[in-house]
Amino acid sequence: MDGGREAWERLYASNGRQWRGSADIGFVSVSPGEAFLELGCGNGKTARALADAGAAVTGVDFSPSAVAECRRLLGGRAVFAEADVRSLPFPDGSFAKATAFHVLEHLSDEGLAEAVSEVRRVLAPGGTLYLRCFAEGDLRSGGKKEDMRNGIAYRYWSLDDVKRAFPSDSWEIVSAERIDSPTRFGGVRRRLECVIRRID
Repeated sequence: MDGGREAWERLYASNGRQWRGSADIGFVSVSPGEAFLELGCGNGKTARALADAGAAVTGVDFSPSAVAECRRLLGGRAVFAEADVRSLPFPDGSFAKATAFHVLEHLSDEGLAEAVSEVRRVLAPGGTLYLRCFAEGDLRSGGKKEDMRNGIAYRYWSLDDVKRAFPSDSWEIVSAERIDSPTRFGGVRRRLECVIRRID
């Protein structure tokens, strides 16, 4: 996302629903009416799944086209705002929980630190972040830790990367699982799914 704002906007403006369907939120715990922040709402897949589960969803994205698509898709079932995850327009402690699905791995070290600080600020004490990110060894990585495609930066995380991003004096990594999804062509899509709790 650092320096990739225009690239993301081109992506969503040209083909706003390139990832169709509803997101898998199987590792996310949702209680009816719970205030959820979705970071990088994209085309609304995760927001729709959260809303279907009963959450009170607020989604943010810095792509105007993505926000417009989410509003079109979900209507009044969720609230969406154009905003950068590194500078969130919400008061402290606004949300019980947050999701960041394939968002933080697009940030530089500096941008990541800013985003993590902002997420901690807007989560209530004891609040939970559900993180999904590309993992080392993913078929798209070509064996690299990071690359650039179509003007968008990608980083492939290990559990150690998660621990560095969410230091133990501020966060508790409640669970972390690597998910391997073999493809019919022999490659493996690999991601991490982590439940991370704000501690005070």
